[in-house]
Amino acid sequence: MLRKKSRRKGAYYALVAAATSSLLLAGCSDGASGGDGAAEYTFTLATAATDGTPNAAAQDWYLDRLEEASDGRISIERTTAEAICAAPEVVECLRDGRADIGVTVPDYTPQYFPTLSVVGIPFINQNSQAVTAALYELHTTNETAIASMDSAGLHYVSAWPVGRLLIGTMEETTSVADLSGLQARASGPVIQEVLQDAGMNINAITASETYESVERGVINSTAGAIDFPVNYRLMELIPNWADPGIGQYSTFGMWFSASAYDSLPDDLKQIVDEVTAEFNGGEAIAAFNGSAAGQCQEMLDSPDVDSVTAWDESATQEWQDQVGDSAEASWEEVAGSYGLEDAGSFLDAYKAAYAKYEDAEYDDATIDCVDQFAER
Repeated sequence: MLRKKSRRKGAYYALVAAATSSLLLAGCSDGASGGDGAAEYTFTLATAATDGTPNAAAQDWYLDRLEEASDGRISIERTTAEAICAAPEVVECLRDGRADIGVTVPDYTPQYFPTLSVVGIPFINQNSQAVTAALYELHTTNETAIASMDSAGLHYVSAWPVGRLLIGTMEETTSVADLSGLQARASGPVIQEVLQDAGMNINAITASETYESVERGVINSTAGAIDFPVNYRLMELIPNWADPGIGQYSTFGMWFSASAYDSLPDDLKQIVDEVTAEFNGGEAIAAFNGSAAGQCQEMLDSPDVDSVTAWDESATQEWQDQVGDSAEASWEEVAGSYGLEDAGSFLDAYKAAYAKYEDAEYDDATIDCVDQFAER
């Protein structure tokens, strides 16, 4: 029920087709090159996406396509993860001019992204493409979401899920009762509260700090996506990983500073907008999952990983029943505290947008990995 791969709807095809058609037209327009081959606009990237991770693959697809579609008139000065700013400071880098394009986890600075934190409500976000498309639609059409970006001084590009939530533990878990008493890392105010209500003691540390925290005994478990065991090497320390059925729980986001985007002439803004539509129309998730597909093999090959499992649907339903409407109420309270007016109406708008794309086809690396471990 919760973990099925889904099929495409016309709305998904329409989003991709419109973006691709417009992009082809833009590529043929006059004045698309810089003349002497030099970039007319060079933008500096500040990123929290570690090389080799699926989030870096999604990021790089967008940056490569932007340079290609603009015939080199836009160039990106790429930096490595946290080279300019630490992950929680990327947004400030954009706001104070140290960078022009930023990529990081919105949950690290939730005061700027109440509209994106809606993904932290558990159990309602199972399809990563639907999440990406719904958030893009809202941040280009919904007045509340647009105003949220404007107030932060940002121009929205995308927010894509970091992957299904996996809980890594020393002993295998099969139900919510097994979580009680664990010392864990998780990010996102609503997910943190849901895990705490299940009896976990939560430390809000960043992804890059998690390995050392486990090694030092500060925490003995973690809740995060599949890049945690693989790219952050936590599979060396934590042997059991389980998908409890929460689904997509957090996003990586990408933005221009408003001043960088506004500095572009109209023809380059159009190219940026078209590449952005293409990215949100499916290419972000395709790039993400293309990279994530290789992660499972590393877990299969690791002598330190004992299990990658999924809870039985009845165990997921038990937890979902326990949570009830409390997570949605918590999100509304948190979002309201960060200045989102009428958070309940925005949640309704998000659910409606998500429903439009809910059957979009995608391959989920975490679901595939559970299947591979079950078959070995």
